Amino acid sequence: MKNQKLISKTFSSVVVVAALTLGGCTITDVTSSTSGTLDTVTPDITLNQFVDVRLASIQKEAAEGKGENLYALAELMGKNDKQAFSTWMHDNYSELFSNLEKPSQLISRIETQSNKQISSKQI
Repeated sequence: MKNQKLISKTFSSVVVVAALTLGGCTITDVTSSTSGTLDTVTPDITLNQFVDVRLASIQKEAAEGKGENLYALAELMGKNDKQAFSTWMHDNYSELFSNLEKPSQLISRIETQSNKQISSKQI
């Protein structure tokens, strides 16, 4: 009886995987959209969620002027040159992170500061 249940569960898993694969989905799509953690940037994560979860890392990397969280932030914000964006974050660190009360303020500050400087330097 135990073996029959195990075979049934295994068969069900294979059927689900096959259905997802044939339907154009991959296991990665399923796990990334149902996962409770945000270890990678996925298409379904919003800019606000990313900054909320990664603010400390973003701040640390901005102080250094490089890092994968800054590159991901640049991508989420539609910035073409990720390294230029990271350098810009470093150069504007004080204006961006001083008296920051909540993560959403960082997004507003980036947009405001970059709009002020867009005419002199494309980021």
